[in-house]
Amino acid sequence: MRGHMAISLFALVFGALETGGAVQELVYRGFLRSETEPMIVASLGTITGAVLLWTGVALLIRSRLVSVLVPATAYLSVPTFFIAGVYKHNAGWPITLVGIVYPLIMLLWCRMDAKTEASSKI
Repeated sequence: MRGHMAISLFALVFGALETGGAVQELVYRGFLRSETEPMIVASLGTITGAVLLWTGVALLIRSRLVSVLVPATAYLSVPTFFIAGVYKHNAGWPITLVGIVYPLIMLLWCRMDAKTEASSKI
């Protein structure tokens, strides 16, 4: 389907950025400054970024796990970045926007891809 490479590469880039930023926050504010709330939020962000990175790899190699990973990424990423960026203000607005919107774009793209494959098999 069109855009397969772009969707997977953006997932890899955004997952790496999310993971890197969250690990930085986890180490600096969580471990070095011993702040509990940023440590918890950064731990969630690290896990979410790693899952997005993993989903990007699965999309890139066209794994069969994509049908499970993409919805799981959306279900994990949207609440995490809503809490981290909107509610707690621990994440900046650009990564909050990317963390909420991009997994939903991936989810819609994969649903459209599944419908296209189903209609082509008939």
